[in-house]
This record gives sequence, C-alpha cells and structure tokens, in this order.
Amino acid sequence: MTARRDRAPPGGSPGSPSGERLVALFLLALVLFNPPLLKAFGAPGTLFGWPALLVYIFAAWALVIILLGLAMERRQRDEDKR
Repeated sequence: MTARRDRAPPGGSPGSPSGERLVALFLLALVLFNPPLLKAFGAPGTLFGWPALLVYIFAAWALVIILLGLAMERRQRDEDKR
C-alpha cells in the first residue's frame, strides 16, 4: 500500500479559488480561439500595417499568458499565507 498524501494537486483542490481561476482562464482561451471569432478577424484589413487576424491571435495569446501568470502568482501568495 502507498501512503496517502494530503497535498493539493498542482491546480489546487477542485473547489479552491485558484483551481476555479485556472478553469475560467482555460474557458476564456477556448472562447478567444474559437473559429467563429477568429473568422471575424480573418476579414481583409490591417491594424498598424499588420493583418488583423495576426494582431488578434498574438494579442489574445499574450492576454492569456499574462492572466495565467497573475493567477499563478496569486496562488503562490495564497499558499505562502497558510
């Protein structure tokens, strides 16, 4: 038999705020990279000389990375307080 560990999984416990934030971030990323939304930015046109779709993809990608960093930093602070 193996010993049971009382540590939370990497995303936090299923009902924890940090776990819920990560699930919400995942769902946001699904919506941002959903084909119908991407198709809306696939129309001909440019922003600052760059194709609109390219600008949208990189901006959405950067937003998801920044929000993930903030969520993980907050999770780390919450764990340090315990």
